[in-house]
Amino acid sequence: MPPQIPKIRARGPFVIPRYSSQWVCPSCLTQSRKLHTEPVKTPNQPSTSPPLAGRSQSVKPTTKSGEKENKNSKWEVTVGLEIHAQLNAPRKLFSYAATSFNAPPNSRVAPFDASIPGIQPKLNIPTIVPAIRAAVAFDCRINRRSTFDRKHYFYKDQPNGYQITQFYHPFASDGKIILNELDGLEPSEVVEIGIKQVQMEQDTAKSIFQPSTEDTPARTLVDLNRTGSALVEIITTPSLKSSKHAATCLKKIQSILKASTAAIDGMEKGGVRCDVNVSIQEKGLPGLGRRVEIKNLNSVKAVQESIEAEIKRQIAVRESGGEIEGETRGWDAVKGESKKLRSKEGEVDYRYKPDAELPPLIIEESLVNHIKSTLPPLPDQIISELMNEPFALTLKDARTMVDLDDGARVGYYRSIYEDLSARQDFKPGSKHLGKLIGNWTLHELGGRLASSFITWLDNPVTTGQMADLLFNLQNGTLTAGNAKRVLDYLVTFNDSNIRVKDLIEEYDLGTRSTSGEDDEGLIKLANHIISEYPEKAEQVRSGKKLNLKNFFIGNLMKATGGKVDVQACKQVIEKIFSA
Repeated sequence: MPPQIPKIRARGPFVIPRYSSQWVCPSCLTQSRKLHTEPVKTPNQPSTSPPLAGRSQSVKPTTKSGEKENKNSKWEVTVGLEIHAQLNAPRKLFSYAATSFNAPPNSRVAPFDASIPGIQPKLNIPTIVPAIRAAVAFDCRINRRSTFDRKHYFYKDQPNGYQITQFYHPFASDGKIILNELDGLEPSEVVEIGIKQVQMEQDTAKSIFQPSTEDTPARTLVDLNRTGSALVEIITTPSLKSSKHAATCLKKIQSILKASTAAIDGMEKGGVRCDVNVSIQEKGLPGLGRRVEIKNLNSVKAVQESIEAEIKRQIAVRESGGEIEGETRGWDAVKGESKKLRSKEGEVDYRYKPDAELPPLIIEESLVNHIKSTLPPLPDQIISELMNEPFALTLKDARTMVDLDDGARVGYYRSIYEDLSARQDFKPGSKHLGKLIGNWTLHELGGRLASSFITWLDNPVTTGQMADLLFNLQNGTLTAGNAKRVLDYLVTFNDSNIRVKDLIEEYDLGTRSTSGEDDEGLIKLANHIISEYPEKAEQVRSGKKLNLKNFFIGNLMKATGGKVDVQACKQVIEKIFSA
């Protein structure tokens, strides 16, 4: 039996109650308080015109010299984005069915999702909380009163024949995103992207195309599991002037959604989809050109490439004397071109109208304030923190740490740092601890996982094992080469119970304690290696190529099996050549 859903008055508003100790914490999505059924009087709000992405005042950011699509051109490019992200909610927006990405087809479908006659929508309050978190993260104004509307169109992925959205009065508006050096732009570039509105709406079904076989003709199957899942649609102002900035903006929106826990899965898992609106206009002329929409782009690469192709197409049409038609196009990533799907629909085509079965949504300011005060750190904050003491990572490494694996490496990195910092017998050594951990987390471990086709989610090396490895490396027990051998073992054998200390003892990987200059055996071995390369040795002695000393140091370390540290080997080589 489905869970009981509280009854509401047909005309009374939904009320998101004031935050209190009795109400579920907004970060928890497993419970909800009963809906208030009493009508709430709200101040009269001025009517606003329906939102049309790509038709408001644009900000003119500086474009990096060398942008292919707009360099030395008489055309000005304008791009707006519409991003749809599935919210981190356990149930669908207006039904009790659970959300899922990998459940068997059509196994997460409630009567309302399948459009069974007589079934009415009932709002699930927990879906509102991650939506507010997303809007707050984008610095939006949260509107106390918002309403739901029906967007009518017929397609196989929309059983009701309409989609419930927030066309006229969305719950959030007037936000912004700042792109700067932290996002990979030039130090002098600062681009402000306006967020026109953030609205809640239902997701559609998933269409699965099956090509024809000997026994069956080509057909399209429909999986209703995704139908009715709670989405936020984020509509930017037309303030993007290049495909590079559009791709960077999309990446940042995804990272903000993830960091704020508003959405769990990104574009690679189908949790985020993007439409782009592209127009061109001769420089110096007022207004914007006729916009063309490219639908259902599922990667940052597809967004950038489709915008570049569309700009070239529109310029070719205009320069040949033609006019741009307002239309919706689809992107073929294989051919690298778009094709017309249909003429561009407008408000009249969709027959927008308020949903008579859903009352207004009222959001209390105290709840918004609580969500603001408990919002997790956002990407810019995390990058800045990683670049400052005590971590002191470079901008490149800090950005990589945040971008890879939806930021999962940041927590791994911090756990290792906290572990090592808390050990009383730990010797930090000459290398900066934060940079050392960053190098081994990103490059040494990351490279081994990539070459072994292991995702970060399945990373077999625990934070404790990595901390032990770096502890022995910094304390001089392991050389860098033997530390890499230990890491190879940990990645290969995938056992969280393996102790680094046991590997060092079992395979005799520990370094010998020596001053180098006083070790007769080491000096004898070094002389033997130098005698094998007389030409290189002569170049060092003559002062022509002093950097060849590093060649002999490396060979000496290799000959000792990595059991003598680099400083001792360096002392021996320096002593021999200075004699």
